[in-house]
Amino acid sequence: MLVPHIMSGQTVGVLGLGSSGMAAAASLYAAGVTIFAHDDNKADTRLANGTVMAWQDWPWQDLNALVISPGIPHLHPAPHPAAAHAAAKNIEIISEVEIALRAAPQARIVVITGTNGKSTTTALVGHCLQQAGKAAAVGGNIGQAACLLDDPGPDGVIVLELSSYQLETTPALSPTIAVVLNITPDHLDRHAGMAGYVAAKTRALFGLRAESTAILGQSDDHVKQLANTCRDRGIRTLLATLDKAPAGRENCLALRGDHNAENAAAAGLVLHCLGLDVDQIDHGMASFVGLPHRLQTVATIGPISFVNDSKATNGTAAAKAIAAFSHIYWVAGGLAKEDGVDAVMPHIRNVEKAYLIGNSAAAFAETLHGHCPAGIYNNLHDATHAAFDDAKDNGNGGTILLAPAAASFDQFDNFGARGDAFCQLARQLCSQKGEAYA
Repeated sequence: MLVPHIMSGQTVGVLGLGSSGMAAAASLYAAGVTIFAHDDNKADTRLANGTVMAWQDWPWQDLNALVISPGIPHLHPAPHPAAAHAAAKNIEIISEVEIALRAAPQARIVVITGTNGKSTTTALVGHCLQQAGKAAAVGGNIGQAACLLDDPGPDGVIVLELSSYQLETTPALSPTIAVVLNITPDHLDRHAGMAGYVAAKTRALFGLRAESTAILGQSDDHVKQLANTCRDRGIRTLLATLDKAPAGRENCLALRGDHNAENAAAAGLVLHCLGLDVDQIDHGMASFVGLPHRLQTVATIGPISFVNDSKATNGTAAAKAIAAFSHIYWVAGGLAKEDGVDAVMPHIRNVEKAYLIGNSAAAFAETLHGHCPAGIYNNLHDATHAAFDDAKDNGNGGTILLAPAAASFDQFDNFGARGDAFCQLARQLCSQKGEAYA
């Protein structure tokens, strides 16, 4: 655990008692901080290391800071009343990640963000470091909360995936290396539009010093423009262009597609800056198995493969998945985001048919009309079964790809639950119909 001893003796409010809030409370308590906590949906939560009570009853006159969970708005579309109260009293609003950074002010920190690809890139960097025998702690918006990471020691590195929500409330962020992969429309209500979202993402670069390094993707104009800003500040700036993808990436199924080539290029630049040589980087990438729900091949029968990319929750992410395959039977739909499926259209020739579900099904069907066959189905079960039947009847095989281009919350608790359901369906189909297919 990372313990912010610098905060010893302070009094802190913790708003939200999910994984982030509980991690913050544990870390703060270990530092000798007095904690008052509140959760709108967990009023009966027991907190061994603090007092749970209505936020209105906290001793606000004694509070030094408010730790707010990433899912709770502090600005847009409307601040939580506790956050508004803190702001009115000039009480600092910070994230759980901020606590971890205050616990390790001298550590080498790698921060990775972007609308798409940040989890894969973060996991890839961590995997390669560990394969090379380097001490590395990996977490943040992926895996463990930042506060719960083990201190990797003076020769190690902390690798953090950070969301726009986390970046907004992490003022102490001063990374050794900051990676911004891409910025495409997402969470716009939370950031009051695209300008606010861009500003939140670029906070990863705010704390860079002259001795720091910025690594920037090249797939969109928002990030490309950041290169000049960094160079004007005297920051070493490296561009993650496709030609910089390490050779080891070509031997890794989990890193298929141009978007993963860019992720691999960014990871390779990070690893090079941290002292790994070419052989260490290539070996690490070749042995990377990927993350669940991100271009995850979950079942194969004859020439038909099932690929779970449930994490593709917006059109841009789905487009990258579709660009990576041919002869696709595409399962999509859910709660659509601002970009719909427009981003998919340049690659629509790769799609044999779309199988649409959820709240967005009709809108997606309208966009796809005249470009590829599409059908609307009641649920993921029906869509996946229909896709398998069509792929089987086609005779040439193909890829049954779950790349929803939409959030999951109309039918599933989260993208992981949606991906797990697809994986189960795929394996059942291969088991039940394998003999008949053969």
